[in-house]
Amino acid sequence: MDRPSTSQQSVEKVEMFEVREHVPYQAEITRAPAAYDEESGDLYNSSWDSAWRSICQLFNLLQHMQVAIVVFSLWHFALTSAPSGAISNLQLHIIFAGTGYQLFLVEAIMTLHRHNSWSSQLSKDSKRIIHGCLQLIGALFVLAGTFLALAEVNMQINTAHGICGVIALAFTLVSFISGIIALFSSKVRLMVKSGPVKILHLAVGMFAVSMGLITITIGLNMDFFTASQGGLSTALIAFVVLTLFYVIIQPIVDLVSTTRNVM
Repeated sequence: MDRPSTSQQSVEKVEMFEVREHVPYQAEITRAPAAYDEESGDLYNSSWDSAWRSICQLFNLLQHMQVAIVVFSLWHFALTSAPSGAISNLQLHIIFAGTGYQLFLVEAIMTLHRHNSWSSQLSKDSKRIIHGCLQLIGALFVLAGTFLALAEVNMQINTAHGICGVIALAFTLVSFISGIIALFSSKVRLMVKSGPVKILHLAVGMFAVSMGLITITIGLNMDFFTASQGGLSTALIAFVVLTLFYVIIQPIVDLVSTTRNVM
């Protein structure tokens, strides 16, 4: 078989060069060291990162369990404390206010947590929408529960539980209003700056939830509850305190970062 002449080889090289020079330039992408999964063919992060993320998700799951236990215990006490089975305004106050703070407002904050078990895969806009809806429902529950308690005591507030509850309600309403403004501040940024409004929402929201959970702990320590619940009261107080410390970590981080960006 005849070999191609030198002129033909040079032509082929020129043609190959001409084809290659039209290929778009692609810069080499430097990737962080990662392991290779032979079964799936995918790259995954290091074992330490995966283990830490799993631990955070497990701890988040435990927080959801604590929230469920406290809310169930409050409902059970409120519905079974009266021997006759009657439901008074005070018992409805326990159901509405306890559920508003311990369930809806706590879950509203955890929705934005990066390791939250059921919202970590959602987009930021979806998280904000769910956060706002849970905050709205929680504010309505707290509002109803607080006025049920005030109706039971004829608007007389002379206990630490009642004073903290009214303060928590006021800041919850302010937090909800500031949250609405912060949500739409990007569209009306010529009139309202989003940074200061977000800082206000974070600060007021943290204080509102903190006061709400502190109010619950005070209520769980009152004779009205401890007389029939005994050691369960101490366990529930511990759960509420652990939930309080957990839910304010992420807002504090967001508050610090937002304040630095604004300054």
